[in-house]
Amino acid sequence: MILVTGGAGYIGSHTCVELLHAGCDVTVFDNFSNSHPESLARVQRITGKSLRRIRGDCRDRAALVGAIRESGATAVIHFAGLKAVGESVQQPLAYYDNNVVGSLRLLEAMGECGLKQLVFSSSATVYGDPQRLPLTEEHPLSATNPY
Repeated sequence: MILVTGGAGYIGSHTCVELLHAGCDVTVFDNFSNSHPESLARVQRITGKSLRRIRGDCRDRAALVGAIRESGATAVIHFAGLKAVGESVQQPLAYYDNNVVGSLRLLEAMGECGLKQLVFSSSATVYGDPQRLPLTEEHPLSATNPY
């Protein structure tokens, strides 16, 4: 069972399609703050397979522990996060709270449950203006915004 945080978002929902096509059992944990439950209904229509939905916020450690335990998750793919660059500049503390604190709470919940398998989705924005292309993970970090 794979727990996908932010699974109702664009990247999360497409990942759920691929996971279901690959025969994985999937549980989505999402607060639907910048997504909609309808995207998960579409995932099910596309794949002909069902997935479990849990409405919750990644900053809520108890909800995360409950989701991990209830789903029987053996791995987490973490997509939950705010993602608008301009908004992140206007509201940096909200982005820190949601993205950084939310990720920390997820890691704490995983630790409490003994779950060690995590795929984290980042962004090329951590590299700032590229010094060279194509970008590799060895490229120097130079974030230009809170996102």
